[in-house]
Amino acid sequence: MLRSCRRAPASIRHYASAASKKKAPPLKKPAPPPALTPRGNLKGRILASQQRTWEKREATAQQQQQNVADSKSIASDESLSEEERQIKLVEQVELQRELMRREGRTPPVITLPLLDHMIPYSAGLKAWREYSSITDMWRQFRKNRINSGKNAFSMRHIAVADSFPGVEIDANMGWLRSLYLFSLRVFQAQSLKSDAWVATMRQEVLEQYLHLNEAIMKGNAKRIQDLTMPPYADEVLALAEKKPRGTLYRWTFHREVTPTRILSLRAGDGEFSKHMPETGSRVAIQALVRFDTEQSVEMYDKDGRALHTPAPLAAPQPAKRGDTIVPVPAVPKRVTEYLVVDKACYDPNGRWKFRARYVPEAGRTQAI
Repeated sequence: MLRSCRRAPASIRHYASAASKKKAPPLKKPAPPPALTPRGNLKGRILASQQRTWEKREATAQQQQQNVADSKSIASDESLSEEERQIKLVEQVELQRELMRREGRTPPVITLPLLDHMIPYSAGLKAWREYSSITDMWRQFRKNRINSGKNAFSMRHIAVADSFPGVEIDANMGWLRSLYLFSLRVFQAQSLKSDAWVATMRQEVLEQYLHLNEAIMKGNAKRIQDLTMPPYADEVLALAEKKPRGTLYRWTFHREVTPTRILSLRAGDGEFSKHMPETGSRVAIQALVRFDTEQSVEMYDKDGRALHTPAPLAAPQPAKRGDTIVPVPAVPKRVTEYLVVDKACYDPNGRWKFRARYVPEAGRTQAI
């Protein structure tokens, strides 16, 4: 028993210690499992895809129903003030628009309602016979001043948002220079100067007006819809459809009798999302514009005969040579129209569109 408890020789102990410290060879990592491949036939995969699409649509429909219910509850909540109620409704609209973006759809562009435009009439001593009393003349004078004030406010709103087409405004200018510049410019909404802030706007609107008249004469309904908005779109489309078939129309713009002028300008924010639009502006602009132009319309039947009254200086010539219609100039006529144009500056594809027509009062002298 005692003999078994003796220590082993040193050489043996050294060998045993080295053997215990020797590392085992590393184990080989198992090969990764093969990638899973979709199983099932084509019909099964199609049904699964349809199921996912249906679930997505159901979730969207439920979210929309929830948004409608929330909107109704907000409208009926008497504990909210009018301002808080409007803010809640705007948040609901933005939630719906964000939901459409997630689905890959383009949300509709928000447009302002038709604002309070007006044609300014003369309210001075030269036009006193047009009024039944001094009170009526004073009311018109007051309306003109209110219109001028709203024009100036809108000019400043557009300038602060840097949304005037073709005009760059330095946002880092000092307050003194800003006060001087704005005090001169904001009251020039009706200006005809070439360096006015509205100069480029007037030119763009005139070009759209020419495109619209060409589309009406050609009966191009798609082009008319691109250039107009309700309720004016319905009026113009009805006018284009009234043209008799088999008649060729040729519209010609000759000149501006008086320069295109903005009579009433309105602007406001139409985009309230948390993120700034791609265009860098949230402003929507409306303007009542007077177009005073000289135009002519030529009409030809299927045989090329002119159906219009030729201009006095037009040389007599055959209306048709072979298959080519020889134009016979028509008598130019003066056309004066008062149209409201609309543009959403936050729309990347936004263009000036015609929205409404105003008819001036008979027997009234305009202020400008």
